[in-house]
Amino acid sequence: MRTTIRFALTAACMMSILGGCANVAPLAPLPSTASRQPQPQTPVIVAQTAPQPAPAQKAPLESELPVNAPVEKIVPHIALIVPLNSKTFGKVADAVKQGFIAGATADGKAATPYRIYAADDEAATLALLYRKAAAEGAMAIVGGVTRDGANVLARESGNIPSLALNAPEASVPDSFFYTSLNLDWEARLVARAASQDGFKRVAMVTSATALAKRMQDSFEKEWQRLGGEVVAKVTFNNDTNDGQRIKSPLDRALPDVVFIAGDPRAARFARPYLPTGVPVFATSHALDARAGNVANIDLEGVRFLEMPWFVEKDHPAVMAYSRPVESMPIDYERLYALGIDAWRLTQVILKSVNSQSTLRNIPPLDGVTGRLTLDGGQFTRALSTVEIRDGQIVLTRSAE
Repeated sequence: MRTTIRFALTAACMMSILGGCANVAPLAPLPSTASRQPQPQTPVIVAQTAPQPAPAQKAPLESELPVNAPVEKIVPHIALIVPLNSKTFGKVADAVKQGFIAGATADGKAATPYRIYAADDEAATLALLYRKAAAEGAMAIVGGVTRDGANVLARESGNIPSLALNAPEASVPDSFFYTSLNLDWEARLVARAASQDGFKRVAMVTSATALAKRMQDSFEKEWQRLGGEVVAKVTFNNDTNDGQRIKSPLDRALPDVVFIAGDPRAARFARPYLPTGVPVFATSHALDARAGNVANIDLEGVRFLEMPWFVEKDHPAVMAYSRPVESMPIDYERLYALGIDAWRLTQVILKSVNSQSTLRNIPPLDGVTGRLTLDGGQFTRALSTVEIRDGQIVLTRSAE
């Protein structure tokens, strides 16, 4: 029973980060993108002062303050506000935090000073910590790993540049930016990739989960916007009778391309029942990029969009940053990579501030989660294209 509850919490947690909740606002159209009150409490603060290289790792030293700690000394710094004290999102926040520190560590002695503020529920405490960080000299603020947190950060943002790690629901001020690992957005990128390869008639094969349905809907909207035709829609449950339920409609529809929406298990189940010789596309959600050849052989020929962190390990930007010290589930390692790019994007934003150039004229960044390009207030991600060949993940196009 405890295992079931823990799994359900983890699944709900990741769905909210990846854009799988029903209350997620619609994405802005491609290619262009345009509450609760804070509770009077003092959460635990994990403070990071100016980088103090440790002899072995040359990384900034971290210290933890007691619950009733007074306001820290005013020092210009980057503030990372994440829900480390949340029972639901604590592991998510810790993965982001580890990646953020890895980004800072790679900069060595040149790293900008930073402080980490541990929130509870982002909707309830992020505003309080934002104001505390501002009072302590924050030059930039990073946070909002949940949709509620992104909304709070957008409302609080003033003269301090802020970067949210999820998409807010409302319009944002000029000093506010955001990026995310949203799978709805990935599905739309997959539709663009398939359309650019000249395909016109798609069959959509979807696992019977809320997240898979969201990806299907996002793919379909973008596909139709690009002039493509949907010739078949099939939903399946991985049951023994589902094979023919997938195969028969697709054999009749004669698609020239297939889109699979689901996790790796669902994709492996569906793959053998798809028409022979017809190209198949999927998002990174259907790929375990760390799996071996035996596990991936069932996905033979499937094309995926994936972040460079997993599939371009010889990319200069990827090689510069350390892997997690301890193994973590692949979805959490994605958040670790997001933490790295959060650090890097903040440096780019601060550089733009210091050069007194417009904050909406920031050049693209080759990130570990993709090539990040500012469009409005959003750093959109272009991903690497890979294909499974003999069970191996083969890079066919770099993120661009």
